[in-house]
Formats: sequence, C-alpha cells, structure tokens
Amino acid sequence: MISKRDKVNMAADLIVEVMRMAFNELIAMNKSINNPHEGDVFVLQPKKNVFYFGKVIQTDLKSEDSLISGTILIYIYDCFCNDKLTIHDLNGEELLVAPMIVNNQPWEKGYFETIDNVPVSERERSLEFGFWDLLTEEYLDIQGMKIGKKPKYCSIYGLGSYGVVGKEVQKAIKLKQLK
Repeated sequence: MISKRDKVNMAADLIVEVMRMAFNELIAMNKSINNPHEGDVFVLQPKKNVFYFGKVIQTDLKSEDSLISGTILIYIYDCFCNDKLTIHDLNGEELLVAPMIVNNQPWEKGYFETIDNVPVSERERSLEFGFWDLLTEEYLDIQGMKIGKKPKYCSIYGLGSYGVVGKEVQKAIKLKQLK
C-alpha cells in the first residue's frame, strides 16, 4: 500500500516533470490586450536577445472552415537582430517559415510583441503560399479552396498555436545552422 506521503511525493514529481515539458520554444516579452491589425510588424524571441521579425498580413480571415474564419495570417521573416526596436525593411526578405494562421494568443501571452505598423506590400500580398490538408491530402489556399500544385511556401492547414510557431521557428533556425 502506498502511503499518503509517497502519493504526495509522486504528485510533486509529476508536476516537476510536466513543468520541464512546458512550452519553451519562445521567450515571452510584453503581453498585449490589443488585437493585431493588418500591417503590424512584431518580434518574437526564440533565444535570449535574438529577435525575429514577423508581420500580420491579413486579419479576420474568411474561410469555409469555421476554425479558420476570424483568424490571422502571419509571415515570419528570415531576418533577426539583437535589439527588438531596430526595424528592418522586410519587403525584400525571405520567409523563415511558411505563412501560418494564428489567433490572438501569441500577443496576449507576450510571445509576439508589436513594434510598428507598415502597410502590407504588393509583394507580400502576392506571395505564393498554401497549406496541406491532412484530411483531404490536397493543397489549399487561405480560404480553404483546393489549389492545383504545391506552392513555394507550404504549411499544414489549420489554426497554429504559439507552440506550433515556436517549434517551426526553432526547427528552421537549426536547419539554417546546419547549412
């Protein structure tokens, strides 16, 4: 029979283990209660004092999929610095990861911090991207409509959490270091 003390110790060990597995792909900065707007330039911090730049391309997405409607399309650029206030011209930069669909949580939790607002350029609007639908095994556009071929940038179709964003960013950084 397990004593009450042993049960408490086992529970404490379990809590410590869960905390070790907690999200740590991005470092939280300043939380925001403001909703993101199209053109918002934001930073995310995958490592201490390393800030990558992202941009809100479209808000309040329209889709046949109710999980996607009302969400936000973001780009994260392959552009970083050690100071989150140094703003780069992102228009000529390549993406670090494929475009992603997120909700407000990354801003509310402080994983994304808005630093400026710059109108979305024509280049950004016309970027070739899409999503792979795991259920239908087809490429889809932002509205959830089938497209004929694999686009230049492609990610999984669905709402991405800040955890997914963090993991994709960390994976992309590690791949760049291997080159």
